[in-house]
Amino acid sequence: MDVNFNRATEGLRVVEEIARFVIEDKKITLAVKTLREELSRAIRSSHGLLGARKALEDVGRVLYTRGEGSRADLESIFKANIKRAQEAIRCLEEFSKLIDPALGKKFKRMRFKLYDIETKMSDPVAKADKLDFDLYVVTDPKAGPLKTIRRALAAGVKIVQLRDKNISKDAYFRLAKKAAAIIKKTNTVFILNDYWDMVGEVGADGVHLGQEDLKVISIKKVRNAIGNGKLIGISTHSYRQAERAVKLGADYISVGPIFATPSKPGREPVGLNLLKKAVNRIKIPVVAIGGINRSNATRVIKAGGHRVAVIRAASEAKSIIGLIR
Repeated sequence: MDVNFNRATEGLRVVEEIARFVIEDKKITLAVKTLREELSRAIRSSHGLLGARKALEDVGRVLYTRGEGSRADLESIFKANIKRAQEAIRCLEEFSKLIDPALGKKFKRMRFKLYDIETKMSDPVAKADKLDFDLYVVTDPKAGPLKTIRRALAAGVKIVQLRDKNISKDAYFRLAKKAAAIIKKTNTVFILNDYWDMVGEVGADGVHLGQEDLKVISIKKVRNAIGNGKLIGISTHSYRQAERAVKLGADYISVGPIFATPSKPGREPVGLNLLKKAVNRIKIPVVAIGGINRSNATRVIKAGGHRVAVIRAASEAKSIIGLIR
């Protein structure tokens, strides 16, 4: 009983930290905190647990499996600890029946509360992992998209976007399938440009939409089509557009072009002031884009642009490694 109480509260504490500091959800954080306190109150009614503890004699103390010794990402930490807490509470539920059947009912209610918390946290945690990047590589059709993707993967880039506005939808789909086959062997996040209706079939992690796309399709429809677990990014060129993107339900926005760029011919640069304002006020991840390269990346980072997207800089650079640092 004592071992599983410790295991449950330890797991819940890790989950609470993720809810509080990573996905920053006040309601879920309170729900996990309340569950920890409820568990403590229930266990206090069982006397003698601390006196029964023999930590240094526990055979499980020296057991350390390969899976326990490593974590691939934040999502794996979340899954390990939410399951740890669920399993421990199940043990408490079963063994407490030997002491007090009423306790078993209490622990069962807690277990189902935890299942609900897991459901609510799973997608936000997965998204937080996908949005944990500094360099965002967007392919340049002139440079060979698949070649750029391979170079980005070799450099350890965490997110890539397939962009080509000059080919047909069918041609883009065939290209996206080839790109997905390359990327799926890694943990790299794969974003489609514009074609939200291909996300599921291609196996992409999300879609990036421009302001023109928002004139013909609602974010709500895109979300319903691709699901809550996929990312939706929106290009913005003003603070008003950035605010609107948040209200519409974007997972991240790009702000730009920061500097003049051939990728956006005829569009005036928005400059670093807009980037500073967006980073300081917008609550979702902000990606700086437009004319950023080795020579000016430091200025962007100093302005708060810790997520930077590059197109030509990635395709033309001899090495993508250390491109913005």
